[in-house]
Amino acid sequence: MSGTSGLPAAFGRYRPLEELGTGAMGKVYLAIDPLIDRKVAVKVISAQGLSEEDRAAFLERFRTEVRAAALCAHPAIVSVYDFADDGPMPYIVMELVPGDTLTALLRRSPAERAAAVPGMVRSMIDVLSGLHAAHAAGVVHRDIKPSNIMITPQGMVKITDFGIARLASSSLTLVGDMIGTPGYMAPEQALGQTVDHRTDLFATAAVLYEILHGRPPFSAGTMAATLLRLTSPEPADVGDLAGTLMGGVLARGLAKDPTMRFASAAEFAEALDRALAQEGNPAIDATRVLPPAARGSTSAFPRFGSSVGFPGAAMTMAPAGFSLPAPAQARIVETVAFLVGPIAKVLVQKAAAKSTSAEDFVTRVCTHVAPAEAAALRRKLLALL
Repeated sequence: MSGTSGLPAAFGRYRPLEELGTGAMGKVYLAIDPLIDRKVAVKVISAQGLSEEDRAAFLERFRTEVRAAALCAHPAIVSVYDFADDGPMPYIVMELVPGDTLTALLRRSPAERAAAVPGMVRSMIDVLSGLHAAHAAGVVHRDIKPSNIMITPQGMVKITDFGIARLASSSLTLVGDMIGTPGYMAPEQALGQTVDHRTDLFATAAVLYEILHGRPPFSAGTMAATLLRLTSPEPADVGDLAGTLMGGVLARGLAKDPTMRFASAAEFAEALDRALAQEGNPAIDATRVLPPAARGSTSAFPRFGSSVGFPGAAMTMAPAGFSLPAPAQARIVETVAFLVGPIAKVLVQKAAAKSTSAEDFVTRVCTHVAPAEAAALRRKLLALL
């Protein structure tokens, strides 16, 4: 039933305020949770007009998204608060994430896009951090692409839409079905073969490639042509990045043989961080691989957040004034690794590079753990410093 504004009257206790968008599986609304006066996003699943069989499959994808997101508690993954699937309009209640998708950033004017390249490249480490948590929980996203990666005005990353994720405990669409987005899917995915976490790593590398080159790595004029290029033996052309660390990262991430890719999201993140550290200091032309029309900036690949060009972000140089004490670094990494896994070293290095004080450093590190764990981690880190 709709209210006088044309919006649905309510989703359970959640009152819709406005429609935010429409997708393949339904609509997303800005809503309010009156119990705690919190704004949320409500994703409503549209299953009307489907056959009983198709509706059952559709709802199974819906339940998969809920289960997958619930398993993947991580700051870089959109949180799921609630859901209901027993009414005519099944819905998911999620964290409301302000900001833009990577798709929106990539479609900006050539000058704006070029200015945003360094921050978008650095954001992929945060994407990999979120994927590391998902993979550790037995979840393969299977549809990593720019439109499923949100960037907040503060430069924080949020991975969305686990609607076609594969759970380790699920038999939903394991073999024989091509599910995903052709421009970013791995060859084994396009061929309907069994996928694993390395499928997400291929897709992440494809997004990174698009950030740097302005197009997905195997894109062609039609879906059929794209799939033909994707499943052929020919490797991705890394262009002007051939012979650089960044080119090596792209080539390995986009290897068509899964055994030749990075073994984990953590390994991928560490390789990307090394490429940025070597090629970003003192400077590298981040736009050299973009089409000439997009070249309008000579920004280096900075530490994430230092000059990102995201909406609302200040265009400032990386802060200085904090040096992580060498004796404490290993113990800090070990402490953080207990909560986030092998990606800890990258996160600690990144936080140190952006910080102006020990307090600032600790605050930045604590953003990468669950809120319930942040207070205890803060005390431990301050004690180590």
